[in-house]
Amino acid sequence: MRDSSMSDVKKLKKTVMVDVCFTQTMNGYDPVEITEESQGSLYQVDDETYILAFDAHMNEKKVTTTVKVSRGVMSIVKIGDVHSRQTYKVGEWYASQYFYGGGSVVCRNFCKKMDYSLSTDGGIIDVLYELWSGDSHLGFYNLEIFIR
Repeated sequence: MRDSSMSDVKKLKKTVMVDVCFTQTMNGYDPVEITEESQGSLYQVDDETYILAFDAHMNEKKVTTTVKVSRGVMSIVKIGDVHSRQTYKVGEWYASQYFYGGGSVVCRNFCKKMDYSLSTDGGIIDVLYELWSGDSHLGFYNLEIFIR
């Protein structure tokens, strides 16, 4: 039996185009939608695990995003002026952590829906979640990632 190594992951790498649509809806406010397109890399780790990495430019600042989807769980790590880490699983509460300028904020998210269909050719990831800080509801969020 052979151990899986990073060199095995690199063999299953493909350059892809990534279209991201992020919508935030807060009570009493009009929804805010952010869309972006970027070139990235899609890695297939095993039959059920994919990693997507891409760079985007928000407000003229580079943000590197890594998305891992495996067995009904998705994690997102963003590195930029604000570093963040979130994990999502339908029907579960998870911490959403944000780090900036020496400070940090920890919120919690509740994933209401997560649909994804991924292959080495690309696919789609669609997540609907709520974000909370203590007892304060910060809104509903929908993240759609199209990989082609």
